[in-house]
Amino acid sequence: MPTSYAIIGASRGIGLEYVRQLAGRADTVVFAVVRSKQRSRHLDAVISGLNNVHVVEADVVDFASLQRAAQEVGAVTGGKLDYLIHNAARSERSLAYRGFDDFPSMEELDADFIDAFKVNALGVVHSITAFLPLLRAGTKKTVVFISTGGADPATVIAAGVAKMVAYGTTKAAALMIMTKWALQLKPEGFTVVSIAPGLVDTTGTMDELSGTDGESKKSEANFKKGGHKIRQQTPEESVTMQLQVIDGLKLSDTGAHLPHNGKGFLD
Repeated sequence: MPTSYAIIGASRGIGLEYVRQLAGRADTVVFAVVRSKQRSRHLDAVISGLNNVHVVEADVVDFASLQRAAQEVGAVTGGKLDYLIHNAARSERSLAYRGFDDFPSMEELDADFIDAFKVNALGVVHSITAFLPLLRAGTKKTVVFISTGGADPATVIAAGVAKMVAYGTTKAAALMIMTKWALQLKPEGFTVVSIAPGLVDTTGTMDELSGTDGESKKSEANFKKGGHKIRQQTPEESVTMQLQVIDGLKLSDTGAHLPHNGKGFLD
């Protein structure tokens, strides 16, 4: 039976690169979970001609859609899943990069935080819960949450990122969610971790509403000022290193928040 991977948030950027690299491995089946098949033009290009990739629609804020997606996956794999990689996050440029002073009212700030929490934090709960029966029947029992250095206080300070308040706060909440799942599932032999992908230039597959808007370059400059050697990487570079980390995971790693390079968040 091929090793099975479900990538939540696979239409572009890091998730798309996971699909590309995993589909290129021998004896794998990859499930690319996206909000809209119709709008996943970058994914269509990557998987053209591949027989081991299945595209499944689901939205992480809609638990019922994730349950349906899990049923679709199970129908192909015989009710099993080896790896769940949760990459979905709220990335609209006009929303993600706001600071506390960028909201016209406290009501709008509240609404933005709540919407971000639904996607970035509760979305992790939803996806793990929906796919858990399949993961329990799988052989690898591995869950990977794609986090961010933006959820780590020391990294945020080093990068000088005062903005992205809702994004950073809710991704930090997701780290605690990962920790709780790790503790709950460890007795069953699960490995549950988060990986920070580093500074990644994903502009090549972004649409008109999403993207870095120059923030990654600003962060890179701030890191250099602080004596750190962090540089922007391509999705291919980052995911290659992330997969090396994932391939080497042990049960004793469960609950860990790991850097993509296996060294340190600021290396």
